[in-house]
Amino acid sequence: MGHRWTNLSYANVATTSPLAHRVSREWEDSLARGGAAEFDADAEKLGMMPLREAAAKLLSCDVTDVFCGSSATAMMCSVAWAVMPSEKHNIVSSRAAFPSTVYPWSRVALETGAEIRLASYDHNHYTKPQDILDLIDKNTSVVVISHVEYANGQRYDLRKFSEAAHSVGAILMVDATQSMGMVPIDAVESGADVIVSSGYKWLRGTYGAAVGFLSPKAKSLIPGLVGFRSHKDIWDMRSDRMNLPEDASRFEFTTLHFGALHGLAASIEEMLETGIESIWKHDLSLADAVIELAQSRGLEVVSPIDHDQRSAIVSIRPPAGHHSAHIVKRLQDEFGILVTDRSGMIRISPHIDNERSQIELLFSSLDTILSK
Repeated sequence: MGHRWTNLSYANVATTSPLAHRVSREWEDSLARGGAAEFDADAEKLGMMPLREAAAKLLSCDVTDVFCGSSATAMMCSVAWAVMPSEKHNIVSSRAAFPSTVYPWSRVALETGAEIRLASYDHNHYTKPQDILDLIDKNTSVVVISHVEYANGQRYDLRKFSEAAHSVGAILMVDATQSMGMVPIDAVESGADVIVSSGYKWLRGTYGAAVGFLSPKAKSLIPGLVGFRSHKDIWDMRSDRMNLPEDASRFEFTTLHFGALHGLAASIEEMLETGIESIWKHDLSLADAVIELAQSRGLEVVSPIDHDQRSAIVSIRPPAGHHSAHIVKRLQDEFGILVTDRSGMIRISPHIDNERSQIELLFSSLDTILSK
């Protein structure tokens, strides 16, 4: 092994922040040494707080608005069962959304008979925002979107969607796994009711840690998934009652990998020191380099490039006669460069750890592959 990878695929899996990795391993080591001797009842009770506090700063919200989980999927499932739209209601999203964004609602709809409405996308996996908005009506219970679409990096205006959802009494749920840590998010200003993100992509954490935001309206929901942490005092363990916390922690239902949570908190604090606006500017400059070098070679850029809809995810279409999966594999095997094959496109997603010279290396490597 011993590869030194050039990871230009943060939309897939991040190169974990070294600080996050160290913090997570230190927690595991302490558990291996002494179990509860070094991770006692108070440490477990308060184990979510470092991540909640870091995420509150990142999202410009109060710590009482933030909850932790193992994955964005688990969080969305709990919210879906909490809302549980009935047969007379509909759920609006896009066919371009990552499956885990829609599947929790599809599962609930199987139970209740609620209608799933999905806007279509074009050959570039682009969805017209208005096509989603046009599906919303007085019977819409939930609008659920990815802040940034995984295949082509299209970014939605959260405020526009929250206003449309709220105008009919619906809630807006946002999967921010492809944006949080890359795009600045003011959770309160966005108007979203629920925002969730896994930690192993743009947040540079590891698997097994995720973070979410709840609006005041969403904090009144009864979680669909519950466990011993669901009672407001987790160590007052009686099964004859369950008094939920009044804040977002009511959605923290189970024991998690606290090392992963602490590591993610450390990574977010590290990014906050750099500044999320600076990170966004840096990432867009790298995306600009991808667009520039692709277009100079006559390669088609599939992703939106206008300011209001773009992100640091840039997908390009390979030339006729070349297959994206084959190109991506050769880039990894022969050059140690990590990008992703998505829907027949080469998806490039650089982040804070990358620099322009690595983008140039990618395209010189592509030149070699495409010339053969």
